[in-house]
Amino acid sequence: MKLIKSLAAGLFLITGVPLLIGMMVLYIANPSASQKDKEGAIAAMVLFGLPPTGLGAWLVWSLNQQKKQEAKAHEYEKEQLFLDVLQANNGSITAIRFASEANIPVADAKQYLDRKAQELNAIVDITEQGGMVYRFPI
Repeated sequence: MKLIKSLAAGLFLITGVPLLIGMMVLYIANPSASQKDKEGAIAAMVLFGLPPTGLGAWLVWSLNQQKKQEAKAHEYEKEQLFLDVLQANNGSITAIRFASEANIPVADAKQYLDRKAQELNAIVDITEQGGMVYRFPI
């Protein structure tokens, strides 16, 4: 559905924007164009340029809103998974464990846990092997 929306938005914008610009340059901004030509250009812009441009812009806006909602839902799911793993492990978690559970890269998991550790006042312990264990108060 996103692909269809993206293609439609592109098609509408490719159709409407050049028509608007062309009419503006060729007739409205042209001092040698007659008043009748300028009026016809304005009518063409309103009838044939604005609708596809507006629809294309609306589709782009809609896709952007959808992307934001999906990112928010993904962040919420990650937060819930983080809390579930913390509860299952009595408040302790490692970046590798979280990366495995959340199905994200270890670097992203570490960054997420560093942010949460600062936000929630967690204690970060270094193991004998050099690993980091995040201990969150439950």
